[in-house]
Amino acid sequence: MKVLLTGAFGNIGGHTLAALLEAGHHVRCFDITTKANRRAARRVVRHYGDRVTMVWGDLRSREDVARAVAGQEAIVHLAFIIPKQSCVAGDIDADPEWARRINVEGTRHLIEEARRLPQAPRFVFASSVAVYGPTAHLAPPRRASDPVNPVDAYGRHKVACEQLVRSSGLPWSVLRLGAALPLRITNLWRQTWRAMFDLPLDTRIEFVDPRDVGLAFARAVSERSVLGKTLLIGGGERCQLAYHELVRAVLGAVLYRLAR
Repeated sequence: MKVLLTGAFGNIGGHTLAALLEAGHHVRCFDITTKANRRAARRVVRHYGDRVTMVWGDLRSREDVARAVAGQEAIVHLAFIIPKQSCVAGDIDADPEWARRINVEGTRHLIEEARRLPQAPRFVFASSVAVYGPTAHLAPPRRASDPVNPVDAYGRHKVACEQLVRSSGLPWSVLRLGAALPLRITNLWRQTWRAMFDLPLDTRIEFVDPRDVGLAFARAVSERSVLGKTLLIGGGERCQLAYHELVRAVLGAVLYRLAR
């Protein structure tokens, strides 16, 4: 299958790209052009050859999006500006309108260009449990049928995009992800850990391995049973904890390292 993958060189994108290629698909990567992304693209092309191609561009550009969508049978849409982790200038919390033009209007561009194709492609959208807002006062678990209550720009953008996807007329699936932190901590992702200290201590977190998330997206492009469904992707009971437990574990590890 010919699959367009947006945000192909981000945290989840890299694992999704690998899973799609391992499943035998031909993948067209759509991402912004940076030195890091181009290095990653060269590594992928050396390994997989002509089964992977690149389209560099911006979701705000209809022309870029049209070039990316042309001829594709499925679209996995991961590209999104997320809090305090952007690899481009700006921040969703400091400039939500700038982020909305990328997140929401960019998703609208993808859908509209997909609807122009002779055969409607499957559209798989990466959402987040952030759509539920604070839930410490609610008994777990969260379910896809629970009402959404976003309290920040990121959650509101995800809700708006979910609505666009469901009303698109395309065959769609929405995957709401738990905390899929990167396997390696880089300078960029150190911002993630700093941001986590803004969370209330009673926040419940369910982690999920980003490799498992990539596999979920790869399966979703061809699995008929997920069509028209919103699914929650998490790591299960062993990956569930309260934020104060995470803080205790992290600080314990730091103190142990300092004492050595």
